[in-house]
Amino acid sequence: MQSKAVADEDWRNIVAAIDSIDDEIERFWNGFYAQAKREPDSRADFKLVRHEIWAQNQAEAQEYLQPWLSVFELGLEWLANVHVALSDEPLLGPKESEFRVPWVLIGAASAFGWSLRQSCLTGFDTPARALLRTYVETLLLCLVTIFDKELAEKYQEADSDSKVVNFWHTHASPRNLHRRIMELERKLGLDAQTIADLTEWRREEYEVLSQSSHLSYLAAAMTCMPVSAQGDGVHRYGILGSASSNSKRTLGYAAKTTWYFSRLSFDGLFRRDSESTALVALDKEDSVHRTIVVGAETLNAMALRHWEQNGR
Repeated sequence: MQSKAVADEDWRNIVAAIDSIDDEIERFWNGFYAQAKREPDSRADFKLVRHEIWAQNQAEAQEYLQPWLSVFELGLEWLANVHVALSDEPLLGPKESEFRVPWVLIGAASAFGWSLRQSCLTGFDTPARALLRTYVETLLLCLVTIFDKELAEKYQEADSDSKVVNFWHTHASPRNLHRRIMELERKLGLDAQTIADLTEWRREEYEVLSQSSHLSYLAAAMTCMPVSAQGDGVHRYGILGSASSNSKRTLGYAAKTTWYFSRLSFDGLFRRDSESTALVALDKEDSVHRTIVVGAETLNAMALRHWEQNGR
C-alpha cells in the first residue's frame, strides 16, 4: 500500500510539473505578444490538429498496412519471449556471461522494433526506416555473436567510446557484418543460390535504409509529402505524420528480418536434445518456452505465406 501511495504521489508531481511547464510556456508566449502590443494567437488549434492527424494515421495504418504490421508484431512478441527465456530473473537479466550479449542485443532490438512500429503507426515512415537500419544491424550482430563466442566477448569488452568505435569499424561495419553473415549461412548449410539471394535482398534494402539516415533529396521530399497509405497514389502533407503505403515495405523488411533471425538463431539459442550445445534447454512444461517454439513456427508460416505482398 505504501509503494502505491508513493507511486500515486510521484504521478501527481509529474502531472503538476507538466502543467507548470505548459503554463510557463503560455506566459512567455503571451508576454512576447504583449510586448508587441498584439493579441496572442492561440496555440490550441495546432495541438488539436496534431492529435486529430495522429488518430487518423493510426486508424489508417491498422487498416492499410496489413499483413506486415501484424506479422511484425508477432515477431516482436517472439523476441520478447526469447529475451525473458535468457533471463534468470526478468528484471535482472542473466547471471552467466555467455547469455548476456544475446540478452542485451535481443532486448535492444525489441525496443527499436516497437519504436519503428510506433513511427509507422503515427505516420513517420522515413524516421521508422532510420530505426529499422539499427534494428536490422542489431539482429544481424546478435546472430553472428550467438555462434561466435570470441566476437561476443569482444563486443562485451568494448566499454569505452574508442573501443566501441574500433569494434564497429573492425568487426561489425556493414561490409564486415554481411561477410560474417554469409560465412555463417554457409556453416549452417544454406546452398549457394539461397545465400546469393539473401545477400542481394539485404543489399537492396540496406541501400534504401541508408537514404533514411543520410537523407537524399527524394527521401526528404517523400518525408514531407509521403504517399497515402490508402494506395490511391495521392501524396499528403507529412510534417506532422501521414500514414504511408511506403510503410508496407518498412514493416515488411522488419518482419522478414525478424523471421530470418528466428530461423537461423534458434538452434544456437535453444537445445532441442542432449547433444546440442545451445544456451537454453527447452522445457515443454515452461509456458514461455512453448510460446517461443510455437511463435517461431507461426512466424515462419505467416512470413512465407505473405512474402510477396508489398513487403519486398
